[in-house]
Amino acid sequence: MSCRACAAFFRRFFNSKKFVIKCTCTSKTVGSHPCRSCRVAKCFAVGMTPTKLCGQRDPNGSSPKKLLDYSSPTTSNFSLLPSIYSKDTTNITSTLSNFSVFESKRNHMFSSIFPQDVFGITSLTKNDLHLTNDLVSDAFPDFAKLNSCDKKSMINGFVLKLWQIEPALDHVAKRVEYKTMSDENVQKILFPFFNGNFPNGVEMSDEDIWRIFGHHWTYFYKNIIEPIVKLSLDQIELMAIIWILFFDHAYIDISQKSSELCWNIKKVIYRELKNHLMEKYEDEEFVQFRFMNILVVPAIVEKGEQKFLDEFLICEMHRIKIHDDFKAIVKKQRI
Repeated sequence: MSCRACAAFFRRFFNSKKFVIKCTCTSKTVGSHPCRSCRVAKCFAVGMTPTKLCGQRDPNGSSPKKLLDYSSPTTSNFSLLPSIYSKDTTNITSTLSNFSVFESKRNHMFSSIFPQDVFGITSLTKNDLHLTNDLVSDAFPDFAKLNSCDKKSMINGFVLKLWQIEPALDHVAKRVEYKTMSDENVQKILFPFFNGNFPNGVEMSDEDIWRIFGHHWTYFYKNIIEPIVKLSLDQIELMAIIWILFFDHAYIDISQKSSELCWNIKKVIYRELKNHLMEKYEDEEFVQFRFMNILVVPAIVEKGEQKFLDEFLICEMHRIKIHDDFKAIVKKQRI
C-alpha cells in the first residue's frame, strides 16, 4: 500500500530509460526533498516491488511494456533486446528489498544463538537453507519451478559461499564497519568459536587452536574479506555479486534446464551490472576497469571456499562438534 504520489514516482522510476542510483543529498540544502536514489531506497524498504507494476503503455495506449524475460532457453534474446533497456537494472534493483528482508531475518536468527560457537551456528543450517529458498523463489519465480533436487543443490552450494562473505555483507549494509584484523582480533573470535566443542578429555588449549586454525582464519580475513571490502561496493554491485554467486552455471549435478536458466539469468545480471556502472561513472575506461574488478569477487570466494573445506577436514580430524545438517551440505560439496 502506498499513496498515489509514491506509487507514481516508483512507476516512473522503473519506466524511465535512465536509472540514476547515485545519492545527491549531500549537495542539497537543509530541508530539501530527498534525492531520487534515497526515495527509491525507501520504497524498497517498505516492500514496494516493480513486479507489481502494471507497466508503461506505448504512446498509442495499446499495450504495456514488459520486464526483461530471463527465463527463455534461447541465448539470442539477450543480444537483441530493445534499445529502451539500454540502461535497465530492473532485475537487480527489484531484488534489493527481498535481500534486505532476508538479511534481517538471518541476522536475527544468528544473533539469537548463545554461545556463538561452531556447533550453535551450524545448528541453524536448515533454517538458513529455508530462508535462502524463500529469498530466491520470491526474487526469481522461475527458480521455484525447478525440480527439488536442482533447487537443493543450488541452495546448498550458495549457502557455503554466503557464509564466506558475511563480514563483507555487514560492511556494505553498514551494520558493522570492517577494520583490518590483527592476530589479537582474530583470536578474540576464534577461541570462543571452538572452545567447548571438543570431546571430553581431548580439549585444545588456546595455543593449540591458534596453531592449527590460526592460518586459515588469518587467510580468510586478509585474502577473502579485505579485498572485497576494499572495492567499496554499493548495494547494486553487491546484489549483482550475490546473484552471480547463486546462479553459477558451473553446477555439475543439476539438470540441463536448470543449467540454462542459471546461464541466462547470469548474463542478464552481468549486463545490468554494466548498465549500473555506466550510469554511475562517466569514464568508459574506468567502467570497464571497475566491472572486471567486481567480477573477480566470485573467484576470490571460490578460493575461500576451498580453504573452508580444508578447515572442515581438520575439524573432523580433531572430532570437533559440528551439526549434522552442516556436515551434510559440506560433504556434498566435497563430492
